[in-house]
Amino acid sequence: MLTYQSKDNLIFKLHPFTQMTFIGIVFILSLIFSHPIYLLGLLMSVWVVIAASGNLAEWKGYMKFSIMMVVFIVVINTLFARAGTTIIYSGPEIPLIGSLEISMEALAYGLGMSVRLLVIISIFCLYTYAVNPDKALRLFSRLGGKSVLAITLSVRLFPLMMKDFQRISEIQRCRGVKLATGSWWERTRNSIPIISIMLLSCMERSLQLAESMYARGYGSGPRSYYDKDLWRPRDYLILIVTAIALAVGIWSAVMGWSAFSYYPVLEQINPLELIGAGITALTLLVPAILNWGWMKWPILKSRI
Repeated sequence: MLTYQSKDNLIFKLHPFTQMTFIGIVFILSLIFSHPIYLLGLLMSVWVVIAASGNLAEWKGYMKFSIMMVVFIVVINTLFARAGTTIIYSGPEIPLIGSLEISMEALAYGLGMSVRLLVIISIFCLYTYAVNPDKALRLFSRLGGKSVLAITLSVRLFPLMMKDFQRISEIQRCRGVKLATGSWWERTRNSIPIISIMLLSCMERSLQLAESMYARGYGSGPRSYYDKDLWRPRDYLILIVTAIALAVGIWSAVMGWSAFSYYPVLEQINPLELIGAGITALTLLVPAILNWGWMKWPILKSRI
């Protein structure tokens, strides 16, 4: 988990700026939209792109974790929101809450905000597994060399520590150390050597990194590049369609189509609102469509 692994598909072959732009625009749209149809369109588009990138199993893990948050949001909103007028259930008095009244508007609002949360979690899942963190931070290296280096090392630290913990734990189990059985005190005492070994491993890794940077002449002159990320026709095409999605989303927000009034009565859905939601969702599906053609036809792979 939380480890980038490159895969042979178009989503991973995109320029990091294209990947970051797509993710950033979906994130911005998820904050702009409050209409459930628009949010569902974003969720569907992100889901299809994640499936095309080959990270559907990881996304399902995120969704299983998110179900608890969704239930919490819906329950809290239905219990404490009293602005709705369509009461679907009226119950007895509850301490600290008062009369139990569940309205259709409160339930719809909780579900709508839950869809927004799922979109944001999904887009961060796509960023975690489909965007190379080194290439993403390399985009900002010209703006702040040392600060970007510190961020890069920090981002890489947590996955490396997780791998070290798994490796050391397996070695300790092979030696007969009980880490999953026994009392709480015994498990804690048996885990202390693992922490000390991890600290020693981090110190050794930091020394090796410092020696490597010194041998490569870091900070001694202008920066050199081992390789450069090339721009391909697929990058320009995806940037164009994501810009169209952003423009349509902003226009829908200006026209009031992407807004939705939950209180005091649920707003009626306007057919014009469905047009903006459909265009936004279809334009954001272009990376998945290109990936399908990229995998199916070798000539398309060579052209884009």
